[in-house]
Amino acid sequence: MKLKIGIAGLMRGKVYVDCFRKAGIEINAFCDANEQVLRQAGKEYNVSNLYSDYNEFLNSDIDAVVVATPLSLHTEHSIAALKADKHVLSEVPPVNSIEEAKELKRAVKETKAKYMLAQNTCYWAHIQAWRRMIKDGKIGKIIYAETEFIMESVIDPRQKPTWRATMPPICYCTHSLGPLLSMIDDRCVSAQGFKTEATVCKTKPDAELGIFRTEKGAIIKLLVGFGLKRKPRVYYWSIYGTKGCLETHRDFNNETTLAYFDDIPHLKNMINIPLSPDHVKMNIPGMHGGTEHLLVKDFVESILEDKPAPIGINEALSYGLPGICAHQSAMNNGEEVEIPVF
Repeated sequence: MKLKIGIAGLMRGKVYVDCFRKAGIEINAFCDANEQVLRQAGKEYNVSNLYSDYNEFLNSDIDAVVVATPLSLHTEHSIAALKADKHVLSEVPPVNSIEEAKELKRAVKETKAKYMLAQNTCYWAHIQAWRRMIKDGKIGKIIYAETEFIMESVIDPRQKPTWRATMPPICYCTHSLGPLLSMIDDRCVSAQGFKTEATVCKTKPDAELGIFRTEKGAIIKLLVGFGLKRKPRVYYWSIYGTKGCLETHRDFNNETTLAYFDDIPHLKNMINIPLSPDHVKMNIPGMHGGTEHLLVKDFVESILEDKPAPIGINEALSYGLPGICAHQSAMNNGEEVEIPVF
């Protein structure tokens, strides 16, 4: 089967062109509401089938769609593509509400087309190394974990709100929560949320905090902030088990993992393990350490080999819904909210 890919939303979507082409897959169509962006991208990447109308784009000669349109449209565009029997690789977040989650789950169930969430940080090299250590029992049963995603990015240099100002911070939780849940092989079942004041963006909290209980009995603390003053940005994980712990540095540029293993005799301090986020040896340059190449490879294989995508609809909703429920809780003074399963 020779796949033909269409990319919708070119501000972000252009990053996938080289990923598919290096995988030997044809880019057959572009779609973007901005005609100038559309024409420029078509010329730059030698793609002649250009559409400003999404429905016309879906009716073109394509087998799969990369949904990289604005965040509020991810669910709508994914569902439309699935109903047109097109495979979907969707940018994050997968959904913006519980009702959208129901609709997306139903659409995936009613089609044979594949759905995959493009959660790139799940593919970072150190995340994959941690996943292996946890699976091998190096730190025992997981008891508690923390994760943070902090970027001073809600206002751009022109003092205009960025796209991050369009949603409550904790609803953009998949970059931090997705890798964590994939490493510990668990899901969140209830959420409590708390929010700060809206001092920077004026319309959204500067940061939100979520506390989650998991199906296996662990507790997770999640902080997402786009209005907090800090450089460099933070992707932080800390995982405690019955036999040890794993922790990243808060300095984004320090790639060392800090670890403690109870089975090392006489160990009195955390040890440093040099684990890079980048898949350097694979020679696949790109954003997020080249991870888009890896997730594209998995997406293509899931279609050609007719097997489940590694970040399918169930994983997508388990990564995204906790943040939505935590925000609901924050709007109700921290009242505990059950996280639905469809």
